[in-house]
Amino acid sequence: MKNIIAFVLFFLPTLFFAQERHIVYGKAIADEMTIEFLEVKNTTTGVAGKVNEQSSFTINAKEGDVLEFTAPAFKTLQYTLTAIDVKEELFVVRLVPSAILLDDIELSGLTGNLYIDSKNTDVVLLNEKFKDDFDPSLLNLGRVVDNPSMNLNFIAVYGLLADALSSSDSKNKKGSSKDKLYANAKVEQKSFSKILQESYSESFFTEIIKVPREKLGLFLNFCNDGAKRYLLDPKNESELIAYLKERYLRFANLTQ
Repeated sequence: MKNIIAFVLFFLPTLFFAQERHIVYGKAIADEMTIEFLEVKNTTTGVAGKVNEQSSFTINAKEGDVLEFTAPAFKTLQYTLTAIDVKEELFVVRLVPSAILLDDIELSGLTGNLYIDSKNTDVVLLNEKFKDDFDPSLLNLGRVVDNPSMNLNFIAVYGLLADALSSSDSKNKKGSSKDKLYANAKVEQKSFSKILQESYSESFFTEIIKVPREKLGLFLNFCNDGAKRYLLDPKNESELIAYLKERYLRFANLTQ
């Protein structure tokens, strides 16, 4: 009996401390938008937190408390803290912009065909001698789309190669090599780093993951090796942040 009492008394302070609220340090982020006039409130206790101009905040909370985040132009978010959240050095939360409804705009006089509409619309040409040769439908013909992730765009390369081959063939020849090349072309799958670039702003990597701006491109390419695509699901964002931090530590050791 004495042993049981001693055991309970030994762990009682630990259990009491686990239920006690302490300061949680956090930061709110958003894609391509600045969060202004952020308010953070612990709805469990009714106490508001302190927020600065960079959307960083501090608030007294514990596991199970519900935090409410509000800001103009963003959807209100209510989040229940987990044991992992309260132990983080920096608790990060992402806010989603509210939908902005615009008045209906009615366009008239257009057919929807770029070639026809451009011919029927008054424009000022810089050089009149090109007026009769201008064909809007050829503006992007054979153009290779910018590809910052350094992945080869096979469709664009096939298109350029097909144009070169078809120009040397007879105009009356049917079944050109261009058709065959396009038939065999496959749409490339976006890389892990490309999806990261499209989903997160630069500040996410420099402020949250702590990647220097001048090394951001190399780091993103480094993340393609052994990438875990399930982390791209918004529901797994906390795991993604932890994964990117771990990858950056390895990247930094390799590039020292």
